[in-house]
Amino acid sequence: MPRTFRVSEPFRNEKRVQAGKNEKQVARCPECGLIFKNGLWKRSTEKKPPSRPAKLCPACVQIKGGLAGGIVQLGGTFAALHRQDLLNRIRNVESRVADERPLERIIEIKEKDGEILISATTEHLIARIGKAIQRDFGGELKLKYTPEDKFATAHWHRDV
Repeated sequence: MPRTFRVSEPFRNEKRVQAGKNEKQVARCPECGLIFKNGLWKRSTEKKPPSRPAKLCPACVQIKGGLAGGIVQLGGTFAALHRQDLLNRIRNVESRVADERPLERIIEIKEKDGEILISATTEHLIARIGKAIQRDFGGELKLKYTPEDKFATAHWHRDV
């Protein structure tokens, strides 16, 4: 059931409140090309974007600093045998999310001893990847999320 707000209860949306302070500030990320305008980082729709002050977007700052928002660990004999199928599904999830949420990105994909480790910039992308893999390939998914740290871990395992 949707939540209804009483007249005396203020509607809170932290992103919008913070965005109002920097509303006139415009910048472009030199690494990925995202544009900061009206308080949001968005993909540029202009063919030749005008020159803007350079400022790293939050995702590029995280990637440079190695600060992941979470980790997905894929293991089991199924993961070793269907490695490419799993990697394709991971990339599909990332590309689908990238259109609406350009700050949610995969930082790194590592393969070690038949396991696949994926780190991403947000805990939300970690949850999406874990749930998509579990939904498409079955297996067992353990998803842990700590709201205080804004960090998620997803462990997926399937044996043939």
